[in-house]
Amino acid sequence: MALQRFMLAASLLAAAAPAPAGDEPTPPPVAVTRPGLKEVLEGSKSSKPRLPLPPLTEEEKARAAQAANAPGGNPMGGVVNNGRMRNFYLAPEFRNEFYVRPADAAKPDAKAILRWGAGDPAMPLDPTFRIMFFWLVARANNCYYCLGHQEVKLKAVGVTDDELAALDADWSAFPPDRAAAFAFVKKLARSPQDVTDADVDALRRYFDEAAILDIFYSTGGYCAMTRWTGGLAIPQEDHRDYLTPTAAAFRDRPSLVAPLDPAREAEKAVCRPVASNRPALEPRDVVEARLADARARKPRLTLVDEEKARKVLPADWSAAPLPNWVRLLANFPEAGKARILSVTAAASPDKGVLDPTLRAQIAWIAARQDRAWYAAGHARRRLHDLGQSDDAVFALDAPDDRFDAGRKAVFHLAKKLTADPAMVTDADVAAVRGHLGDRETAEVVYFVTVASFFDRVTEAAGLSLEF
Repeated sequence: MALQRFMLAASLLAAAAPAPAGDEPTPPPVAVTRPGLKEVLEGSKSSKPRLPLPPLTEEEKARAAQAANAPGGNPMGGVVNNGRMRNFYLAPEFRNEFYVRPADAAKPDAKAILRWGAGDPAMPLDPTFRIMFFWLVARANNCYYCLGHQEVKLKAVGVTDDELAALDADWSAFPPDRAAAFAFVKKLARSPQDVTDADVDALRRYFDEAAILDIFYSTGGYCAMTRWTGGLAIPQEDHRDYLTPTAAAFRDRPSLVAPLDPAREAEKAVCRPVASNRPALEPRDVVEARLADARARKPRLTLVDEEKARKVLPADWSAAPLPNWVRLLANFPEAGKARILSVTAAASPDKGVLDPTLRAQIAWIAARQDRAWYAAGHARRRLHDLGQSDDAVFALDAPDDRFDAGRKAVFHLAKKLTADPAMVTDADVAAVRGHLGDRETAEVVYFVTVASFFDRVTEAAGLSLEF
């Protein structure tokens, strides 16, 4: 049945938009309305992952059976395909930066699960409110997997289907502070290059600095996760049911969040997602000017002083002055530490399997697409330390014959997954797999997710570049 529904969505997509030229691959369809979204989510159980899904372990089989046999089913339990993929393909240091488990995480309680990923008492936002951000980011990036999971979580704690429909199509149904946060989350997720002082000042009308950093941090993390699960087309688990009734008031309302072509909204079914249309990359002299501006600017949020920040870090941390990004994340001692360690591990040559230079090149490509100037400065420093000249760094903006076909396939996927995750196709990942092993391909996707978090948090906070 799930396969039939997914095929239905595909057939609706074919009818809703002109066929691509030749054999050009198409990205997954995006649903226009609430009923269409439910059909797509149900059908995504039959999504074919872009890397092989590892076989179930005996422990996972037992957990799946336990969830299936629970009274009324257990939508919060059972096998989690995302975790299976992360545990199979990624080194231990790369697996768990998103999952900070609070003390009550062992309890089979939906409210406890909402706090997973933000089990830090220093993070002030209500967990249900925060998971609404996750839903919005997943909708903006057309990530079926994360959308489905957040639907289940939110409904488990009492969020109604009408409230979810309003989250997609009518923010006037929410208090002004929540509507302001939703608008910022959508912008940071979809077009981070356009975030300005005025956007952050609009949040200050309703939120203090800790809450604003929570919005930055959480949105950055959700942007990262949707690029992993959506980028690899991880299939939805079978034991969840998405085909619930939709109130008449929302049946035909088009999404305000999804990457839709406004000209196609009237078709009220599914359509091809539209590109974010990031601006053309700036020439080298303009980039140098932007980096100079980043050195001189004042951060939008308060940084933790060095002595206090070091209390968050392991005892063997470098004695060199702490970079501003570490001092920013140290505002959240538990969650921030998890991210500090994962970002550091991503740049470490003795972690994982992917070539360190290729990792740094991915970081540069992502930062350039996101116009994350602080991140771009750090990526360039990494490339310099690895022996790359400035000419080689700026050549990444328009890769030429100095790069082989494998490198170019990686660069293409990194650029597309950064700027337009909804537009990534099976062929984009397959092109990388044609040159790299599956674990290396998984790391390519993962390092884009690290950059997605780092770019958004550091640039939204307006961090000043240290060098």
